[in-house]
Amino acid sequence: MREQFHDHYLVLGLDPGCSADDVRSAFRKRLLEVHPDKTVHPIDPDAMRTLLDAFEVLSDPDSRESYDRVWQLIAGKNPDLSAIPHVTESERPAARARSILFLLLEERNEEALERFQELEPGARILLRDHLTSGEFVDACFLLGEIEENRKNFKGALEWYEDLIRVEQPRTQKRPCYSEARERAQRLLLRRTKMPIDPRVGLEFLRRAELLGLDRAGRAEVAKKRAICYLEMEMKVEAARHFQESIRLQPRTKGIDRLRAALEGYLEDE
Repeated sequence: MREQFHDHYLVLGLDPGCSADDVRSAFRKRLLEVHPDKTVHPIDPDAMRTLLDAFEVLSDPDSRESYDRVWQLIAGKNPDLSAIPHVTESERPAARARSILFLLLEERNEEALERFQELEPGARILLRDHLTSGEFVDACFLLGEIEENRKNFKGALEWYEDLIRVEQPRTQKRPCYSEARERAQRLLLRRTKMPIDPRVGLEFLRRAELLGLDRAGRAEVAKKRAICYLEMEMKVEAARHFQESIRLQPRTKGIDRLRAALEGYLEDE
């Protein structure tokens, strides 16, 4: 995915051979151009995030060294992408974490997964601690996508929820945030269709609801809650959620059997 590679030097208007002082000076100059409090002109809402990511990578010697090697492969003059494994031979945690991200960006998924598994236990923490926040979010999305394609829905959900936890507090969210949230919602609701303890099902529904749902989604969650409470023989609570589901979507599928099971507990009866 070359389009996901960010040329941090281009963002700061610098050459790769620039000094650390050049990086700081260019960052301060660009900050005045994109900071919403310093300009009266509308700006790209992602401009500040892109600038901060560039400075975070290039101002740290270790992350810049790793980045420079990949820059030479992708943005520089060396087109030989097979050289990436050589770039990632370093045993330093930051280099090992970034090697996984760069393999993901080049869609070398099996190699990325192998390297990730070699770092277990604690591989997820290593990525979080040694990638920039933006890079970690990208890695989470790509790893979630891989796991979803491999039908490992539990693993995919974990990656999407990690992404959401990082991005949710931010005012300017990365483009993949909305899609990750939709995928997480779908996977959470999917898990409630499996034979599981109703208490576990209620927790999945709670997590799906926290991600924000449209009217149809809220109706589905209310109906599923009614089913969970019915399985727990809590008919008063089940009836309450059933009626909420009907209020939100009167023609919800599969309500006749549920209505019959709750006969005598519904307000309109």
